Amino acid sequence: MTILKTMKYLGLITASTLLLGACGEKNAAEEQTAANEQSMEQTEKTTFPLTLDNYTASSEGAVFSEKEITYEFSPKSIVANNQGTAELLIQLGLAEDIVGVAALYGEGDETVTEDFSSIPVLSEGYVGKELVVGADPDIVVGRGQLFANAEWGTGTVEELNDVGIQTYIQSTSTTGATFEDLYTDIDQLGKLFTVEEKAQQFSADVQTRMDALVAAIPDKQETLDYAYIFGAEGTNVDIYSGAAETYLNDALSYMNLENTFSDATGEISVEALLEADPDVLLLVNYTGGRDPKESLADLKANDALSSLTAIKEDRIYTIDYNQFWSYGYQILTGMEHLSAEMQSKN
Repeated sequence: MTILKTMKYLGLITASTLLLGACGEKNAAEEQTAANEQSMEQTEKTTFPLTLDNYTASSEGAVFSEKEITYEFSPKSIVANNQGTAELLIQLGLAEDIVGVAALYGEGDETVTEDFSSIPVLSEGYVGKELVVGADPDIVVGRGQLFANAEWGTGTVEELNDVGIQTYIQSTSTTGATFEDLYTDIDQLGKLFTVEEKAQQFSADVQTRMDALVAAIPDKQETLDYAYIFGAEGTNVDIYSGAAETYLNDALSYMNLENTFSDATGEISVEALLEADPDVLLLVNYTGGRDPKESLADLKANDALSSLTAIKEDRIYTIDYNQFWSYGYQILTGMEHLSAEMQSKN
């Protein structure tokens, strides 16, 4: 066989192999799509009355108790008590049903910006019961700590129920929550608002993103301790234990990050921070707070903190309040940014 014929022969084999591979990939993709469609078709449709395991909160929004709640019908008008909850509901296709949102304390999800801009803002800060009731919703959904009898609270579960407004407290915002509770919320909200197929697909998307985050962790990376910093000015440092933030702490554990103050009680002093000497400092950026660049500069210029490993090794990373403290899927975006920044310094 001449060299030219050999080359042509090999070319034909290669082309055939590629064609077969492409066909195989196409068939696999089609089979997966069909399987997904079949799975969605088999999703059981919700019937009402619907009883879900949820929560009520103490009057100050600090202590949660499990509570079965029966919903007589699927709510058609919703108040989301924080930005992240509204974004989660938009992901489930419920933008037109949201009659009010509050607590806009950080960067929004760019993928839902257009839909979010059409939602009435009841308050850019935390919203009180009067404005919530005035929006005339069927239900208030959101962060559990905000269901409080306070100027900054929506009113308690019982107070809202007394005026004919139902509630749904995100499981992710309750004491002891883990990242797995996000799937619980998506599933239950899917049933409550009869958008089961969208909920199922969104859960799959969340799982895919978390799997990618875990896969991107360098094999050599050991577990790193971190501490939350809510700002610094001069020699003043606002250190937050985050002990109650079990949802955040558990999610970050997927990145081999561990909260050094997860068992702490009360305020955290500079002395306690120096003694703990965490590997990483997470500087929180939130609307109304100090510019994180200024806080970062003051942290680095603070002689009292110069012995900290995180400062010596330049491991101070800015995280966004809405992404982490909305108790929703946005934490994945925050973790993706954090992972990319950490790996760029390795």
